[in-house]
Amino acid sequence: MKIGLLHYRVGETDGVSLEMNKWKNVLESMGNEVFLIGGEMGNASGIQIPLLAYSEESNEIIKKKSYISLDDWSEDKLEKEINKLSNEIKKQLKLLKDFDLIVVNNIWSLGHNLSAAKALWEFCHENKIKVYAHHHDFYWERDYYKNPTSEYVKELLNEFFPPLKIKHIVINSIAQKNLYNKKKVNSYIVPNVFDFDKKLWKVDLYNKNIYSKLGIKENDIVFLQATRVVKRKGIELAIDTLSLVQKKAKQGTLYNGKKFDKDSKIYLLLPGLQEEFEYTNLLKAQAEQKNVNLLFANDICEDIRKDKKYSLWDFYAISDFVTYPSILEGFGNQFLEALFAMKPILMYEYPVFKEDIAKNGFKYVSLGDNARKNKKDLYEVNENTLIKASNEIISILYDKNKYNDIVQNNFNLGKKYYSYQTLEKLLLKIIY
Repeated sequence: MKIGLLHYRVGETDGVSLEMNKWKNVLESMGNEVFLIGGEMGNASGIQIPLLAYSEESNEIIKKKSYISLDDWSEDKLEKEINKLSNEIKKQLKLLKDFDLIVVNNIWSLGHNLSAAKALWEFCHENKIKVYAHHHDFYWERDYYKNPTSEYVKELLNEFFPPLKIKHIVINSIAQKNLYNKKKVNSYIVPNVFDFDKKLWKVDLYNKNIYSKLGIKENDIVFLQATRVVKRKGIELAIDTLSLVQKKAKQGTLYNGKKFDKDSKIYLLLPGLQEEFEYTNLLKAQAEQKNVNLLFANDICEDIRKDKKYSLWDFYAISDFVTYPSILEGFGNQFLEALFAMKPILMYEYPVFKEDIAKNGFKYVSLGDNARKNKKDLYEVNENTLIKASNEIISILYDKNKYNDIVQNNFNLGKKYYSYQTLEKLLLKIIY
């Protein structure tokens, strides 16, 4: 079968791009011919449809007129411009005429590009191409899309977001319930997965240089925050926890045989992209106030090793513990990465984690599920939760058997529930 995996952009490090690559690998292993299709191709090879680009100029204007204000446009002009761009997109979609199946990621989920949603549906229907909608977010969950400026925009949101009478795929049970409650649409759940059969990430002669580049000594302790630096990641909760861990850390032998001594330090390492300048400054101020050592390392982090830079996997390899205090996630790629990396995890129990993931028996240090905003617009949890979490972290770091039991248990469960084999079984049910 010739299958296309389509989104506004592919070959990037965002969650949708990562999952599309995993689907491609698994569908190819099942004997299919699979192509990535996008408006922007990033580092991927595939088929480019330029007018589907996320920041395509005409659509940016239409989007503002559709949800912010018509300004000097009439409703009729907005409708004409939406349809004009839709027809232009359909012309570019002719490259896809011979596909058996196209899996449309998020274009029928968010109201980002009304023209693309309409064009895709009409093109696939006219050419009798089977389509599935893969939803990662929904427009009604975003404030931006809550006030359409015209009746035609409302009609399009109702008709194509999502279209009916096709198969729908979501990434968690909360999304499944939301989709049914809002649109009376049934869907399959396909969670995020990871390749648990590939070679494990280890410290080697290449990534060992991260220590010297960042001024880390081998007997220091490194906590890794592997996400982007944005507010919903709740990174301040990791800082609060590490401020207590730092006070409780004692001289002695760690889980890996290294000696933590009076000169040793504890670091929170952040190789992810800093996307919110003000938030980053708030984190720096909080860390300084609480005497926590932050190491921002995005300038030496790439998607693959090259030019004396390192992949995200290298940062996992050289770390001792992973922090994942996200307040909200669609699923949790960094959680799966930490399982594979065989690192213990400090977790905030965000809704999808509580609903879909925790029940599988993973062992983690919990920050609870009751965070609140303080006057600085940062999240916080109560002091007792922080004390308990910091005590658990210390007990893991200084106990080789406990450390190894936790990470091995988590790896085994990750492989059982979220491997490529899991994805293959689910896709066999949906596609064939």
